[in-house]
Amino acid sequence: MTFRILGAALLFSAALALPASADTSSPAGQWRIYHPLTNEPFMIVEIEVENSELEGQIVGLADGPRDAICWSCIGENRNKPLAGMEFIKNGKWDGRGWTAVMMRPATGMVSPAYFALEADGEVLHMTTGRGPLQVDQRWQRIK
Repeated sequence: MTFRILGAALLFSAALALPASADTSSPAGQWRIYHPLTNEPFMIVEIEVENSELEGQIVGLADGPRDAICWSCIGENRNKPLAGMEFIKNGKWDGRGWTAVMMRPATGMVSPAYFALEADGEVLHMTTGRGPLQVDQRWQRIK
């Protein structure tokens, strides 16, 4: 009996010592985006899921000025700082992934986007655009 209690106590304390990890069943968290042409780290974004809705904002450029602005954006985002800018809105779960509206910072255009997690939850696939303008990216989970 004492060995069972001691064993349970050791397992419990070991579990407490493990570092907290991100929920890999959700796209919520920070992601590193790679440039679609060069495959170099391009941008860091943060995705949140609240009230069953997916939203995302730009944290900053992976390698660039912290005060970069969106000179190609249109409307209210034109010449506004990229950091903190909401660029994913109205994301809804469709049973396999998330459909959302995404502003593409490189062009400033808004288009539908689709997000799907790989089984391990460490990679998020994003597809936006159609035909020759379609962009497919693999985003890597940071945290």
